[in-house]
Amino acid sequence: MKFELPFKEQLYNEQMILNFITAWNKNLKNNKKRLFWAIPMTLLGGLIIYGKNNLGFLFIAIGIHNLINFYDYYVFYKKSKNTFFEVIEREKKEYIEASENSIWEFNDEYFRYKDYKFEIKIKWKTFKSIRVIDNNLFIDLDLENHSSYILGETEIGTENFHKLIDFVRNKIGENPVHKTDKTHT
Repeated sequence: MKFELPFKEQLYNEQMILNFITAWNKNLKNNKKRLFWAIPMTLLGGLIIYGKNNLGFLFIAIGIHNLINFYDYYVFYKKSKNTFFEVIEREKKEYIEASENSIWEFNDEYFRYKDYKFEIKIKWKTFKSIRVIDNNLFIDLDLENHSSYILGETEIGTENFHKLIDFVRNKIGENPVHKTDKTHT
């Protein structure tokens, strides 16, 4: 299968937001748990100290530790989010200026992707999984940086989208994970 697709700014925005949300969602939930533990621990520590027991200082220390970790991670997340979307804005401008179609080729030996910047052929064994989230196919590379190629049903049509999922699933050797994660950050 081979698809030659024009750049669509709105779709690109939606896919990049979805990609960002899915990448950060689990860690953000874990970070919120820190906050939910920090507040009760600090309050409990205060009550224990009020009751004239020094053990309360331990609870306060644990609570403050969790609050600091929560805050540090939140600041890191905000900086990462700003950086990510600044890069996305630059990429959009470059895609629009280049005015070239991207090429997505799926054959028995490899996946090929070409756009205005680069062309790459990737053997199927390099991919670790696929996910279908909100009618977008994420083809995940087996790399430490968690890179994915994202292709939407609206770009190639419903019939081709389902054929592509079956094809890629057979090449990678797994069932896709279907999600409709609408969580926004």
